[in-house]
Amino acid sequence: MDLDPVGQIRVVADYTDADVKSAAWVSDDRLVYEAADPGARIRQGGYGVFAVNHDGSGYNQLVSARDTTQDHALVKSRTLPRDWYLHSPSHNGSNDVFLEHHVWSSVGELTNVQLARMDSVTMKLTNLSQGAPDGVREWVLDQQAQPRVVTAQKNGKTSIHWRNLKTDQWEQVVEYDSYDSKGEVFEPEIIDGSGQLLVSGGVNTDTRGKYRFDLVTHRLDPEPLLSVKGFDVDGSWQTDPRSGHLLGVHFKADRPISVWFEPAMQRLQKGLDAALPAGRSNRILCGECESTRFFVVHSTSDRQPGEYFLFDSKKNSLEKFASDRPWIDESTQGTRSFHRVKMRDGLVIPVYVTSPAGASATEPLPAVMLVHGGPWVRGADVSWDAEAQYLASRGYRVIQPEFRGSQGYGGKLVRAGWKQWGLAMQDDLVDSVRWAAAQKLVDPARVCIYGSSYGGYAALMGGIASPGVYQCAASFAGVTDIDLMRDITWSDMSDDYRKYGMSVRVGDPVKDAAQFAATSPLKRVAEIKIPVLLAHGSQDRRVPIEHARKFVSAARDAGVDIEMVDYFDEGHGFYLPKNETDFYGRLERFLAKSLKPAP
Repeated sequence: MDLDPVGQIRVVADYTDADVKSAAWVSDDRLVYEAADPGARIRQGGYGVFAVNHDGSGYNQLVSARDTTQDHALVKSRTLPRDWYLHSPSHNGSNDVFLEHHVWSSVGELTNVQLARMDSVTMKLTNLSQGAPDGVREWVLDQQAQPRVVTAQKNGKTSIHWRNLKTDQWEQVVEYDSYDSKGEVFEPEIIDGSGQLLVSGGVNTDTRGKYRFDLVTHRLDPEPLLSVKGFDVDGSWQTDPRSGHLLGVHFKADRPISVWFEPAMQRLQKGLDAALPAGRSNRILCGECESTRFFVVHSTSDRQPGEYFLFDSKKNSLEKFASDRPWIDESTQGTRSFHRVKMRDGLVIPVYVTSPAGASATEPLPAVMLVHGGPWVRGADVSWDAEAQYLASRGYRVIQPEFRGSQGYGGKLVRAGWKQWGLAMQDDLVDSVRWAAAQKLVDPARVCIYGSSYGGYAALMGGIASPGVYQCAASFAGVTDIDLMRDITWSDMSDDYRKYGMSVRVGDPVKDAAQFAATSPLKRVAEIKIPVLLAHGSQDRRVPIEHARKFVSAARDAGVDIEMVDYFDEGHGFYLPKNETDFYGRLERFLAKSLKPAP
């Protein structure tokens, strides 16, 4: 879309049988993007990395999903085969992009990530991995587009290495336990224009901040560039690719926030926040931020999925040009709020609440306990949430606890969840219901529990560990047996995590065998006395369908009221709208029947 003057949108590249997943500028003239088959199973050749000029010329396929790109017995295509992925564009004015080659063991375990540079026009490939340590997972490039820092993982250990430019050798900076580390732990993220390594980590603090790391002394600076009380600052750095200057950080506290170190960007942010509706989170999107005339602003709130505005700094004009979901009227959407709630053992956890549009703050409503997956991830913030808003639009109050084990709020909350599947992690959900009932937000006699992946596990376990608290349980892609997570060899869960991480975070299969039996829904299915909705994707490799099939068989033998749906063309999540529509229709009817009269 031309911006001066603003013109019509032109299609640069599209497909009838694939979705474009991401796009980025390589230079002022050239784009690189990824495309893939819609669905959980990608056919041979069904995804790839492509480059094209902004006018649609100069089209090249850089990566294919085929095992080989041999076009003829004597002619070798320069298109790379399966297991190559886009790392980043070069941002140095050339047509170069950086690509990762994922190397797998004979049993399908990722063992190494190699890095290469490709000219997206000539397709010439240059290897950049020479001399790098074994087990690399992440590459960090400097402002000259040279690989400078890598993160490696092997045998339960994580190590960070830097390339000494004087000797051109890779040197180890630090090594720590990948799953139960103490002391200074950090993640290398970028190298700014001054050559300093910028990281996420912490020094003598529970929460993570943004720091500089001295590659010579191997120490984090004692003072963070940015930290926020009660929240980990795990977002992205904003630099100017032309100058390399560090400009700011985008991250989430209870909502998306941008903090700018550059005064000009601070002033721009303040002006845009004043110009757009109150209560919005407005993220400025810019490439060469210090010199560009045009800025895109992505504006969101708890009720607004997202609108895009174009700011012209020359004309000082702000014009809306796109929406994430233009069919949604934000006045019909529920309001979302953030709370910190004390649990029975004194631990304080974050809880997000979504109330239907127009609902009274003191009217007890039927409710859905919505449990996030992971579980070692951050679940929510107060931004617009598709599942929560869908449920709220049906008249339910939605409760989303960041139970112990959740990330984003400090290490204490994460570690409190270790070895607590089905135990204290489950208690946090119950205590959140009781808190909401005490606040007159929910009717405690009309609550159902629903979640996906770990959330599906927690939903099933809720019907066992907390009789009387929930009137129904719904699970999508849920774990049903903790032992199966370790034993199923065709799961995509890494051997490293199964061997080292699970023992720390979930439990030891020998020492904690009794606990696993007590906290696996499959082994206690006969205790479930509430209706259950169970859905699973047949192509799921994270939580294979065997979890669902074993559970349904046992549930039916035990006389449990259970509805099962197997989506044969889905994996660990929904890819196809027809299946997503079907599932949420089933969920709506299931909740209405269980919490009757329906809202």
